[in-house]
Amino acid sequence: MSIQKSLAALFHHSKNEGLSGIYQFNCTDRHMWIDTNLDSCVNWGLHPKPDVTITISENDLLNTLSGSADIEELYATGGLTINGDIGLATILPQLIQRKLTALHNIETTTTNKRHSARKRFSEIISANAKPIFEIERRTHDDLSIEYFRSHYVNSGIPLIICNSITDWPLFNISKQDTLKYFEGLQGIARKGDYADQAFSNKRKFQTVSMVDFVQSIDTPESTHTRSDLPAYLGNNILPEKLLELIKHPLYFEKNQYVAPRIWIGPKNTLTPLHRDDVDNLFVQVRGSKRFILAAPHNRAALGAWSTTAAGGLDGCDFDPENPDYNSFPNSQQVHFLIFELEAGQILYLPEGWFHQVRSLSPSISVNFWTKSFRH
Repeated sequence: MSIQKSLAALFHHSKNEGLSGIYQFNCTDRHMWIDTNLDSCVNWGLHPKPDVTITISENDLLNTLSGSADIEELYATGGLTINGDIGLATILPQLIQRKLTALHNIETTTTNKRHSARKRFSEIISANAKPIFEIERRTHDDLSIEYFRSHYVNSGIPLIICNSITDWPLFNISKQDTLKYFEGLQGIARKGDYADQAFSNKRKFQTVSMVDFVQSIDTPESTHTRSDLPAYLGNNILPEKLLELIKHPLYFEKNQYVAPRIWIGPKNTLTPLHRDDVDNLFVQVRGSKRFILAAPHNRAALGAWSTTAAGGLDGCDFDPENPDYNSFPNSQQVHFLIFELEAGQILYLPEGWFHQVRSLSPSISVNFWTKSFRH
């Protein structure tokens, strides 16, 4: 398929989904732009006022559109540059994944629409289970893979696994040695009111040198409010260069994991209350974070809403750190699990569990979303 047809297919449903912006793609010898406000027609040349400009070789662009190269990995290693509205660029991996899996009837989680949060099977499980008043903790050596899968995964029970990454180089090496591995890598950091604008394309982003960002997270910052949070390099792909510093946890088969993600930030970064549509192993490598969890069947009490009509990533209007019981009276009946995740620990977070996360210190985390499902 030609590059023009591939780009047109990539943005084919963007107008119906409310994706609004002008994308300029600059290759070595050719320039193309698409105005998603109008249609998915690919126009040759330079647009006078693009919202975002992607500079990439034509070969790399074709490879990403065909699935033989990863656009996030290309960005991390300098294979492409982004100028303008970084938020529009962060939508591209989702569009590419949808194109490759032919899920043309499913919206990407990129627009500012809100949909009713659908009831999930995980809600039935948690509603009929014994209430959990404190998260369980097990050591890595005392937890067999078989018991983890039969007891925690099958029943959708969250768990903290201690002493679990003692063999990770990223956990053991000094910060100075860590910086050497981050040299030459770049990432995308959230900034400003990214908590209040969570899961929408109104969030503000900035491109950063990973090594500079890691060096900066120990610098004391002024007091931040929810509408002015510290910059957070959150949910970036873990570049291939860093894979040798970690190990995939053995609790799931390796082919059940999607590509691991990395989260780097100073004290007080915040991810607001939400739930994912797959199981998650969240690994705390440096520093600590406070988690606030609520069982899946509390969807209505927490004011949950979905980013797509089909369901998937669900946000919440309720803030457990600043509860508004007048607007959400039933939230007073929700039992929240509140705990700190320390360096060297893994949190198993089953699909459907609501969670809010705040860093208590400069922090580096790696997470593994899975392709496993309960039936």
